[in-house]
Amino acid sequence: MKRASIIVSMVMMSVGFASTAQAAPITVNGYVCAATYTRQPNVTYGQGYVIVQVNTAANCTGSFVGNYFYLGSGASSAGYQYSEAERLSLFERATQAATQGTRITLYVEGAGIGILDTTYRGN
Repeated sequence: MKRASIIVSMVMMSVGFASTAQAAPITVNGYVCAATYTRQPNVTYGQGYVIVQVNTAANCTGSFVGNYFYLGSGASSAGYQYSEAERLSLFERATQAATQGTRITLYVEGAGIGILDTTYRGN
């Protein structure tokens, strides 16, 4: 009986580790082309979220890099979930970056959806 419980414990631990494993975060560099804030609930992105579109050059020129998200509460996507006040502040900064042609670096969870960290740089 003790042997069976050890085996069950080992299986449970391996299942637990497998379910918590995520892809390593990635770094995204570019320029903010557009930023969108919505309060619409979305299962993937949460209750209210900000979308940041990144291109390789300023003023929506160059190639499209991707859309990345400041997730709201209740998001099913992996990544940090920001409060409404944080999202509004991040939206304002992203909008400024888009209009000023400021370079941005995003640290994004491995699936490329949720933004974990943001850095704005002068050109």
